[in-house]
Amino acid sequence: MNNSLSDEQVETLNAYGPYTMAVWTAGDIKVGNEEGLKGRSAFFVKRIRESILENFTLDEIKKFSILDIGCNDGWVLHQLSDLPFARMVGVEPREKNITKGKKVREILNLPNRVEYKLGDTENLGEEVFDIVLCVGVLYHVESIPNALKNIRKVCKKMLFIESRCLSSEYVTPQLKYEIEMRDVVYKYKDQVCGLTAQKFESSYNDGSAKEFSIVNIPTVESLTMSLNILGFENIKIVADPKFYRDAVWKNKRPLNGVCIAAFLNSDKKKLNSEETLWLSAYEKGHEETIFKEEFIKPLYNYYCLGKYDMGLISHAGGTFLYLSSPDWLSGLLGSMLHYWHKDKYELEIIKNFRYSPRDKISLEYGKVLFAKNEPDRAISILKSVTTRMNADWRAVYRSFKILSQIYKKLGLKKEEDHYMKLYFTCNSKASKE
Repeated sequence: MNNSLSDEQVETLNAYGPYTMAVWTAGDIKVGNEEGLKGRSAFFVKRIRESILENFTLDEIKKFSILDIGCNDGWVLHQLSDLPFARMVGVEPREKNITKGKKVREILNLPNRVEYKLGDTENLGEEVFDIVLCVGVLYHVESIPNALKNIRKVCKKMLFIESRCLSSEYVTPQLKYEIEMRDVVYKYKDQVCGLTAQKFESSYNDGSAKEFSIVNIPTVESLTMSLNILGFENIKIVADPKFYRDAVWKNKRPLNGVCIAAFLNSDKKKLNSEETLWLSAYEKGHEETIFKEEFIKPLYNYYCLGKYDMGLISHAGGTFLYLSSPDWLSGLLGSMLHYWHKDKYELEIIKNFRYSPRDKISLEYGKVLFAKNEPDRAISILKSVTTRMNADWRAVYRSFKILSQIYKKLGLKKEEDHYMKLYFTCNSKASKE
């Protein structure tokens, strides 16, 4: 190599180095020393190329733009420059890395049709690109979700991610138990959760964080969750951690890596449309669940009026036993409720009776009376919830909706609007249906 370049050129390259991310070649000349990352860049560039060519034709690519975020010295886009992209842009936070790429291409007399800009995930600009690459970046940022939100704004069709990652072995049943995955979203999606590990990182190395900060190494689950919530679909793990390790590091380093290709549908609805549909379906399920009067009335008499009712045993025995049991027994008895109540909404409502039974049972009895066309009694019982200080919020919220419906049926517009306004005051995401 030294015989092909002058001493001055070699010294210049050494000054602008180190070229540790990949090897630049021109004829027999090779510039670069990947050290412990040997073969990594070639591995993920092959995955990038395959993902592009498997999903888009050359005629489509001729009209496409591609953006490489955190492009370092520009080697990745240089390797893809044989593909007929209409525009190729690299964004890099360190001016030294951009200059490094310019110098090696200049000295090796390599062609360049890529534009390079100074920037990072926080200032990507307004331009949108058909294909976006984000390789070796996410584990150097303070917030992976925020970085991906910004990346989503500039991505039109496909995002390719390469990242170090934690082993999914850390996503244990104990972890899932401790973080309590009870949100309404998990009634419609699989119980997926992820982890990120935090560590300090300085700006010492050319490929490290832009400034001294705490960075995050994610699990694959964390990455796919972020992509999913941002509207990406057809999320493909094109190189899982095992494949990555076996192909690149062969257990020589304690590193896991992943390559992900994710795609956007330009006709996709607003990003929060799924959440809106879930919340609407969830509330509608609760609203339309009407218990039999012989089941709910004895519970109302006992928990709301303080009157014992024989129906507690004959019609609501399992629920009464569950509500009366100590905490240590409630779990077992709660699982037995499945035998009497197969409907998922019935089961959830009953299990929640254990918390604020007076308000929750009053709501359910009010719904029964409304369904029986006894509006005056329904209004009285529902208002016993809404007018009680520190009443259960969800019981209040749902009572407002039922009260509005009752007054609508009675033709009392002022009262209807009043309670609908209170309903939306409780929750601005409430369904308008």
